[in-house]
Amino acid sequence: MAQKNKYKSLILSNLIIYGAAIILALGVISIFVAVLGYNVLEALRTLLTTSFKSSFGFSETVKKAIPLLFATYAFTIPFMIKFFNIGGWGQMLFGGTMTVVVGLTLGPLGLPSIVMVPLLLLVGIISGGLFALLAGFLKAKYDINPIISTIMLNFTAYQFVNFIATSNIFRDPNEGHPITRRLSESSLMGFFGEIPASIILAVIAIIIVYLIMKKTRLGFEITAVGHNLTASETYGINFSKTIMVAFFIGGALAGLGGSLEMLNIHGKLIEGFAKTSGAQYGVFGILTSLVVAGNPLAVPLAAFFMSVLLVGADSLQRTMQIPVEIVFLSQAVIVMFIVIIRERYGKGIK
Repeated sequence: MAQKNKYKSLILSNLIIYGAAIILALGVISIFVAVLGYNVLEALRTLLTTSFKSSFGFSETVKKAIPLLFATYAFTIPFMIKFFNIGGWGQMLFGGTMTVVVGLTLGPLGLPSIVMVPLLLLVGIISGGLFALLAGFLKAKYDINPIISTIMLNFTAYQFVNFIATSNIFRDPNEGHPITRRLSESSLMGFFGEIPASIILAVIAIIIVYLIMKKTRLGFEITAVGHNLTASETYGINFSKTIMVAFFIGGALAGLGGSLEMLNIHGKLIEGFAKTSGAQYGVFGILTSLVVAGNPLAVPLAAFFMSVLLVGADSLQRTMQIPVEIVFLSQAVIVMFIVIIRERYGKGIK
């Protein structure tokens, strides 16, 4: 009974924290919107309800939520051991790029979808994981700050995208922008109406992350290292292995997100594919993770909420000519208020 009451109290306190932060953030945004001369009530209604007013709005929200989910996991898993993986964007780029490279290379063989799709998804997972593992290895072996290495790897991945997309072997000769040829039909995933089939992989990923974090020794070790490095090493947990595994898992999830964008949304490599509303998914992933204090179990809800704001932002810009930066500001303000309130009262999700 005491444990049950404890959970109820924790849930209530978090609802209060998030509710207060969102209300305060919307208040700040309302002030900016009013100062700029726009209708505040109409702007808030558009921001918060566009995702649910039509099937198109909802499908667009899902399309944004899926890559955002994976970008958020990319930051969240290493963050559990108190390290910042700023390279979720680069890992998503690298995973998506390698997916297209292998897909275009194997396309002429005429392999069926049942072979091609799982194979290409595996390529994205492994590519993203290994790309992130570089940062984990540099920290574990040479004590190089992952913030530095992951930022630099972002630039590497970005240039790699441009190299592949403009290479004579892969580029589309009819396009002026860096774009590759389209993947074969057997490499592509379908839709359920307007909802991308990648939603299935997203749900599976959520379940797997939950099982790893809550039901396995690996999850316990990652949590233990994050809570107390000295104590965890005293009890035999290998810090070097744990940090490399954490980065690999985070990168693998980002790589899977990039692969799904290739196979289910774009069908080819496009420079800038890992962006939405003009900003990187990696940046939004960091913001989303900070909203839930790096709690992987809360990531799906936070990613969906952030996607609602992004779809609302696009609608604001399209229908009311309100700059999309206003919504970016709202997301940053929400994060700041949540962090401030959580630290002030010490009852946030830990």
